[in-house]
Amino acid sequence: MGSDKLIISSKDVRVYVLVEVQPGKEVDFGNEILSNGLVLDSKVERLDFVHGYFDFVIELKGKLKEIDQLIIQMRKSPYVIKTQTLICFEMFTWDWDKIKSKINEKNSKEKTHKKDGLMLQIRFPAFFILIR
Repeated sequence: MGSDKLIISSKDVRVYVLVEVQPGKEVDFGNEILSNGLVLDSKVERLDFVHGYFDFVIELKGKLKEIDQLIIQMRKSPYVIKTQTLICFEMFTWDWDKIKSKINEKNSKEKTHKKDGLMLQIRFPAFFILIR
């Protein structure tokens, strides 16, 4: 094993909070979040209503201590049945600028094919599909 260790730092972290609310109370919960100013809070990046086991996915960014207080406040809502918090840790060092540059470079390349005397230009799309 290498010498790399997982360290929780004081840097800003990204956190996803999955929220299950009482059936039929999704709008009430959303309105409560808005009226309490939580969406306007600089730590709240997104608030998405989703279908599935959970009703909302809330993306937060900030210091863990501040995010913890925000989640505790949110859980006090009478509409919340349960929450699950996913904390993103920086385990790998990725040079995202280099990766984006390579994708853009690949997208800008044009491949020319000759077929029946016609010149066709094909551009490579930049999208990824995750297959499990």
